[in-house]
Amino acid sequence: MRLFARRTCFSSMSSTLPNQSPLRRWSVLILVAIVMMMGYVFWDIVSPLSTTLKAPLSEGGMGWTSEEYGIYAGSYSIFNIFLLMLFWGGLILDKCGIRFTGLLATGMMLGGAVVNYYAVQWISPALSMDLGFSLFGLIPSPIKTQVVVASLGFGLFGVGCDITGITVSKIVTKWFTGYELASAMGIQVAMARMGTASAISLSPVIANAYGLSAPILVGAALLLMGLVLFITYLLMDRQFDKRRLKGEASAQLAENSTASTQLSDAGQLENKEEQHRENKDEFTLVDFLKVLRNPGFWLIAILCVLFYSSLRPFLKFASDLMVTKYGIDTMTAGWVVSILPYGTIVLTPLFGIVYDRYGRGSLLMLIGCIIVTVCHLFLALPLFHETWMASATMLLYGVSFSLVPSAMWPSVPKIVPLKQLGTAYSIIYFIQNIGLMLVPMLVGHVMGTHTTADGTTDFTMPMLLFAALGMGAVVISLILMVVDRKRGYGLYEANIKTKK
Repeated sequence: MRLFARRTCFSSMSSTLPNQSPLRRWSVLILVAIVMMMGYVFWDIVSPLSTTLKAPLSEGGMGWTSEEYGIYAGSYSIFNIFLLMLFWGGLILDKCGIRFTGLLATGMMLGGAVVNYYAVQWISPALSMDLGFSLFGLIPSPIKTQVVVASLGFGLFGVGCDITGITVSKIVTKWFTGYELASAMGIQVAMARMGTASAISLSPVIANAYGLSAPILVGAALLLMGLVLFITYLLMDRQFDKRRLKGEASAQLAENSTASTQLSDAGQLENKEEQHRENKDEFTLVDFLKVLRNPGFWLIAILCVLFYSSLRPFLKFASDLMVTKYGIDTMTAGWVVSILPYGTIVLTPLFGIVYDRYGRGSLLMLIGCIIVTVCHLFLALPLFHETWMASATMLLYGVSFSLVPSAMWPSVPKIVPLKQLGTAYSIIYFIQNIGLMLVPMLVGHVMGTHTTADGTTDFTMPMLLFAALGMGAVVISLILMVVDRKRGYGLYEANIKTKK
């Protein structure tokens, strides 16, 4: 009965949405996907510069240690976790709507980027400070003031980026429910990966030509462009809501002809319909508790944190791995690592189409988790040092990085109703951020303990740590398949129900 009610709501909502124009909804997708892509550019703009940042000042670097770089990489999630910003962001999204929340979040991304640029450009790396706490020994003391301020800026950016991600996910669900939902989300993820690939491949080129802070400045400029594009989307979203309200009022008028004759002014009916819709969709504490009691939701959340913790932090250290283990220069390392996100640009929408038309979402997630685990284990082996092997492995990483997100994110609306979706995404992002904060710090600490006096790092243990997280994701994806069959979430079913 619960499944029937969920599907009935799902189909009825799709039938009243005024998004029948493919041009309109795909234009919206491109707009918000570019906004998200700008965020991912900045997220990884510093990743290929890790080796340069750790170089001595005399060689053009900043003299950061592996631990300090790990702190910076993990600081993306610091406010999201300790200040519960993702919970507030999800509640703001469900209460205040897409337009207000998205504008706030994109502004925070830009603000964090400006602080980050200021730290790297204007604060001397010779200055140090003592924070007074070590976070279980992961934060060194003393630590460079430059690292602390850059981390605070990156953390503020992280709040805006994740809340923007939640908002964009709800936007895509709003416009594509009943249509090509997984394909749309797949394209949005693919464009985000294009941002990652562009940052990893081009950041060293910009840094070599204009200095270490130049890529950060470029990233901030792109975020300003993203803010302008989101403002453009606001106008389209306002028109969307007006058309939906008009369509609901017309449908109610047709179904209740007797009641409609009692209303001499059609505007009165429209106002009543708007009030009814707002009351129906209002998010309450009961809805929040329903999210927490949903086992499918928790399995998706745990799968998300394990998978992304095994892969996204790896990207922060992958260029350093290429330089140290495979003996290639920093610029070439950036291009090799960029094979991973570049490979997802085509594959993610392709797997989204597969999910839309043929289903098998839980199986796609399982295969992706197995691939990422095997890749981590391969790079952990000390037997292979050829560059072409590393490049082939990066290509396989790209397959994994396409399979899991293209199936995982479109599966959430099958498990959680639309009015709970913002809070559900925020909790998932919050749990994901725990891994995105702690894993880079832990890896940086492990790398520091496995670095010799001449600066050579043994990456065996860090890669085994990433592999362990991947193995955990495999186990959770298997459990999700079993629970889906018992509770009937429909993860194995196609998303497109009827031809439009």
